[in-house]
Amino acid sequence: MTTAQESVFKYWDGLTHANFIQANFTPKFLEEASATLRAEAEKKCSGNLQCVFDLVFTGNEQLAKDTESTEELAVRTNQAASTYIF
Repeated sequence: MTTAQESVFKYWDGLTHANFIQANFTPKFLEEASATLRAEAEKKCSGNLQCVFDLVFTGNEQLAKDTESTEELAVRTNQAASTYIF
């Protein structure tokens, strides 16, 4: 976690580093989740890692599917942009 002095971000007026710190945040890792739950999520998410993560840790299938769709769109956008000649 960064301190206010270490942060390289600029903040909107009235906001500071303190507005974005979650001191009680504990990271989660798929390796720590139930193997059964992970397997079910992998099946529902067609193996998409971001979708699997969201489904395992939130239990919200719609959120997970939205994450999957957003990532797929980003991949397609990057692919299209990489072929564009300026």
